[in-house]
Amino acid sequence: MSTRVKRSGKSIFIGILLIAAAAVWIISRFVSSEVSGISGENDKERVAFIESFGWDAGNVPNKIEEIRIPVNFDEVYEEYNALQLEQGFDLRKYRAYYAKKYSYEIKNYDGSDPAVPICANLLVIDGKIVGADISSAESRGFVTVLAKK
Repeated sequence: MSTRVKRSGKSIFIGILLIAAAAVWIISRFVSSEVSGISGENDKERVAFIESFGWDAGNVPNKIEEIRIPVNFDEVYEEYNALQLEQGFDLRKYRAYYAKKYSYEIKNYDGSDPAVPICANLLVIDGKIVGADISSAESRGFVTVLAKK
């Protein structure tokens, strides 16, 4: 013996609404998964980008690393992303992505100790620059934007 359960219009409406919301979320994730940014596919493009800010970066990176942009940003990553936002980048779009970090030694940074390298770092995903900074390798070093102040 089977009994029929009558569904209210409200439950059906909520179910349809949840399915529609899930579909919108899936579509938005698919559409936003394409990486947009400044071309940084090769050394020439990356060096040209750094030099457009007035830095002398040489021709090849002195270090290349693969990093993973975390899903959840801690306080340090939130501060780093605030620096990226100043330059028109936003790493929140690339949470959980793997990026190549290219570090180029800067030869014309004023006031730095010649024994301590100053580097321009570029984060590149799928050949596009999605983040950048200038940093010091000192233990109490600094991280700042590429634009000279």
